Amino acid sequence: ATLTIEPGVVITGEKESKATLIVERGGKLIAEGTSERPIVFTSAQAPGKRKPGDWGGIILLGKAKNNMGEQTIEGGVRSKHGGNDDTDNSGVLKYVRCEFAGIEYSTDNEINAITCGSVGSGTTVEYVQVSYSGDDSYERFGGSVNCKHLVALGTWDDDFDTDNGFSGKLQFLAALRNPKIGDKSASNGFESDNDASGSSNTPLTKPVFSNVTLIGPFYGKVS
Repeated sequence: ATLTIEPGVVITGEKESKATLIVERGGKLIAEGTSERPIVFTSAQAPGKRKPGDWGGIILLGKAKNNMGEQTIEGGVRSKHGGNDDTDNSGVLKYVRCEFAGIEYSTDNEINAITCGSVGSGTTVEYVQVSYSGDDSYERFGGSVNCKHLVALGTWDDDFDTDNGFSGKLQFLAALRNPKIGDKSASNGFESDNDASGSSNTPLTKPVFSNVTLIGPFYGKVS
């Protein structure tokens, strides 16, 4: 199926059910706002009472390669991702803001504000802002999607996380961190792993980051 969201629309996520928008393999999300009329995904809590982790977030799943084969996306949902089509198209995220999302399902098993599982290069992700995520702002498990003009504001955990053989190019990124918050696992502007065990499985994780500005305290550790 294809879900199309018009410019200027506000989508709210319910806190009690940990609402999460999941785009399964073969489906598409067309969320193309404009600079004057962005599409906003936010908490269903009343303004002034919204907090990081009020709802799940957006999960895009595709048929591109990763280094673990077909796998279930983390975060406690049933959905799988992976395949052999690196040009797979999961739709469009453009002029979109996602705020107060990102929840911990269990230790080290979270739904991020925006999660991409094996999303291919046919997908468009440009002019996206994540604000006040309760986990990572952006995490990519495999895939080859290229992204431009991404903002992360007040992230609880990592701003830009890449795993499982992700090979896309990310350009024009900005993150502004809050010195008073951080996850127990240590929070960073970047986290990048080949996989959870640190194996040499191929394809290797090899993102290309260009034109990046990270502002804020060091709230983590170097290993």
